[in-house]
Amino acid sequence: MLKLTSKQNCCGCTACASICPKGCIAMKADKEGFCYPQIDEALCINCGLCEKVCPLLHKPAQHTILNVYGAKNCDDGIRYTSSSGGMFTLFAEQVLNSGGVVFGAAFDESLQVCHTGIYTMQELAKLRGSKYVQSNMNGIFKQVRTLLAGGKKVLFSGTPCQIAGLKGFLMKDYANLLTVDVVCHGVPSAKVYNKHLTEIAEDTGEAVTQVKFRDKADGWKRGKTLFLTENHCMGSSKRRETYMRLFLNNVSIRPSCADCAFNNKRSLADITIADYWGIDKQFPEFDDDKGITLVLINTTNGQQLFDSIKDKTTYISTDFEKGAQYNLAVSKSLGLHPKRQYFFDNLEQKTLKELEAEILPPL
Repeated sequence: MLKLTSKQNCCGCTACASICPKGCIAMKADKEGFCYPQIDEALCINCGLCEKVCPLLHKPAQHTILNVYGAKNCDDGIRYTSSSGGMFTLFAEQVLNSGGVVFGAAFDESLQVCHTGIYTMQELAKLRGSKYVQSNMNGIFKQVRTLLAGGKKVLFSGTPCQIAGLKGFLMKDYANLLTVDVVCHGVPSAKVYNKHLTEIAEDTGEAVTQVKFRDKADGWKRGKTLFLTENHCMGSSKRRETYMRLFLNNVSIRPSCADCAFNNKRSLADITIADYWGIDKQFPEFDDDKGITLVLINTTNGQQLFDSIKDKTTYISTDFEKGAQYNLAVSKSLGLHPKRQYFFDNLEQKTLKELEAEILPPL
């Protein structure tokens, strides 16, 4: 039976709850809004499966990165609506064209972020673009396993710990599974995200109807985070917007994100993608400020997937050190803000803007 002695030892991937043969593990939100396993000990049969599949009980060692690229989708329209270079779309299209299924994070009708599977090109747009909140994974691993067992090709995308959780849950390799993870700065909780939506609705008198975490109207490097209502557009530069400032300064992120077990050449995904920040300094002739994806090839399956779509890209070869130079989350543990506990202790009593003003230096 899992014994969670510290919340830093749980990434919320749901592998334990998904594998339990008695259904005695439920993922429940704590006061910060992050979900952790709660075990009904009366039903537990001590089979040990929850411990066997937990990615933080079986942390991976570093591996050799096969190749590193800076790449961009040749379709500028796709690139504009993507967070960086539009490479995920190409990987997903390849799998959908072969009759496969693609899983990723999407907004539902209530703007909650949930993992979901798509079967058609028409659905792909909802998986495109960053969602800076931990996604709801309930039931997803079982859906993936059922499809794989039936011979369906699956591309699963998510954070590195979600990929690790899926791999642990499956307990064996599947030739028809491809995985892509995104370099992750950490995840804020749904509670903080929903508080922000509520406060915007109170300020404007209208509910938020659309969220754009990475709007590129002013360029990739000057991207904005926008929360739209029927008559208002709230937000600003991602470095100035309240929700994003709390996230990027490690105030609102999950405890386990302080020391990521899956970055720095430890990803279990076939391909890792990220923003190629700093490419304007390293390869200025390649940068057009429309977005460049850093692509890390971790496995031969990942290389084959990249090779199958590279004719639809413009790309350059680079290396891990260059890719990590200006995107610290590629290789570094970022820690937690010293006032993180104060933030969550006062989350119910104060607005996010008030907490931002108290915790972070003025802009």
